[in-house]
Amino acid sequence: MTAKILIVDDEAGIRSGVTEILTLEGYSVDSADCGRSALKLIEDKTYDVVLMDYRLPDVDGLTLLHDVRKKIPDIMTCMITAYANIETAVFATRQGVDIFLPKPFSPDDLIGTVKTLLEYKILRSEADRLRAVHAASLLELASEKSQTHSLVANLRDGVMVVNGEGRIALTNSTVEKILSAQSRDLLERNVSEVLADGILAPALAAFDPENPAPVVFEVDTETGRLFVKVNGFYDDAGNRLGNIITVVDISTVRRMALEKARFTRTLVHELRAPLGALKSIIEVLQDKSLGNTLDSYASSLTRANDRIDSLSELISDLLSLSRIEHEGTDQTPPPPLEVVPVINEIVDLWKDRAASVQICLEVNLAGNLPLCAIFLDDLRTVLTNLIGNAVKYNRPNGKVFINAERSAEGIEIAVRDTGIGIKPENIDRLGEEFFREKKQETRQIEGNGLGLAIVKRLIQRAGGRLQISSVAGEGSEFRAVFPG
Repeated sequence: MTAKILIVDDEAGIRSGVTEILTLEGYSVDSADCGRSALKLIEDKTYDVVLMDYRLPDVDGLTLLHDVRKKIPDIMTCMITAYANIETAVFATRQGVDIFLPKPFSPDDLIGTVKTLLEYKILRSEADRLRAVHAASLLELASEKSQTHSLVANLRDGVMVVNGEGRIALTNSTVEKILSAQSRDLLERNVSEVLADGILAPALAAFDPENPAPVVFEVDTETGRLFVKVNGFYDDAGNRLGNIITVVDISTVRRMALEKARFTRTLVHELRAPLGALKSIIEVLQDKSLGNTLDSYASSLTRANDRIDSLSELISDLLSLSRIEHEGTDQTPPPPLEVVPVINEIVDLWKDRAASVQICLEVNLAGNLPLCAIFLDDLRTVLTNLIGNAVKYNRPNGKVFINAERSAEGIEIAVRDTGIGIKPENIDRLGEEFFREKKQETRQIEGNGLGLAIVKRLIQRAGGRLQISSVAGEGSEFRAVFPG
């Protein structure tokens, strides 16, 4: 593309001479004899370079420079004058003149000056472009860095990023809490200095240049158990840029693993005992050990039937427990219901059974109770288990008190008995799968230890909680607290 040059000088000889020389060099040249004429040309055309006299008949060159730059901000300027001196050149340069060319000048001086200005214009344009790209990149980088910091900061797991020089570049609040330090006290510090005396000290093995393999270890703290892993991160060429330390609290996972193992062992025992008994009874029948008449085996068949009932109840409870765990709270909220009719329904179911073992049921239900947001079948299961346990674990001529009252939280349903009670050290274990307190009084009482586990989860699913109090030898109270 042909460069466009404007020459502004009140001397006709300068204008014609410059125009001829630069035209021969392949440039497009226009000329003006004063400032007004130059500005008029600029209204219609854009120029790459303007050569202007320092002194014009209608305006001085610096004033014209200011007006020209308003119209064409990126134009290159050369001030030409016969009154050249150091002071003038310095002053003109400070006002924004790119090059100062004193008169008289040779064609080579003129051509060299124009070429320099055009090359400088290209360089300045490229510099402006790169500056814009750089600014955009910095903005993008700042945004990415902010997003990264925000992401890391909100991770539940601990994260520490260490650069190739072994200095900490990024941490989050979880790591800061473990190290009992603030971010400002960790960043830019040497990782060896920070971790040397703490629980994460084994992680430093990963920073040994002779041992680039990941480091994995577990460590106990006052609040639980941590799983720590250190991995290197690399650029596209495979060069190691640093390490990332991740810290995961595995206390819950470990506890669940232990509970799962305990649950499996207990379940195997609960299934093996009745199946073993059934097998023994079947063997007696096959061998006809008690004779050839069916009446001889009546008691054995009754025991077999009881065992089968126990197994069916166990399977039913396991399925209920599994369903509750699977459904959790992610289901349609239940319609609020009145608890009084449901309580009376379950009390009626247990009334005859309680009377058969000389247990008295006393019901005290307050009036105007708030509605309770729980599924009808869930409430029936809760009350059946609580009232049933109060009857089963009671004493002859004992009592069971069923109360319902309004509370600050909503509604409370309490089932209290005068039975054998529970040892203080076992109260917190009530609600564990298969847990039953082992004592002489409970040996003949049927049960699989899943009832209270189901009750506790159903109450929690309804947004409530189960409160348990007991005195060994005197009785227990189970209080279901529901929001109103």
